[in-house]
Amino acid sequence: MAVVAVVAAGCGGAHGAAGRRPGTTPAAATGVVTGTADACSGIMAEATAHLEVYRDDVLVARQQVPNGSTYRFVLPPGRYIVTNTGNPQNIGDGVTVSGGHTSELDIADSCF
Repeated sequence: MAVVAVVAAGCGGAHGAAGRRPGTTPAAATGVVTGTADACSGIMAEATAHLEVYRDDVLVARQQVPNGSTYRFVLPPGRYIVTNTGNPQNIGDGVTVSGGHTSELDIADSCF
């Protein structure tokens, strides 16, 4: 009987030592990229910023926000490029996302 009690205690309870059900893994932590996005103004004026997020040249997220509004992307940790596709002068800005943190990146108007 004593051997059974020691073995059961070593299992960490019904959900294992980390409090998880057997066969599951913890969810990857995510981070946030946020800021204001300015659409193109002047001759090529746009009322909406068309944002796209790329990781390793792969599109991972897109969002449209009114000119001057705040955008927000929740992403896994890594290095990303955020572009305003409505702005032909914008080739993108790099940002690093860390799990549990918020990174700020304002997308400025570069059309004149």
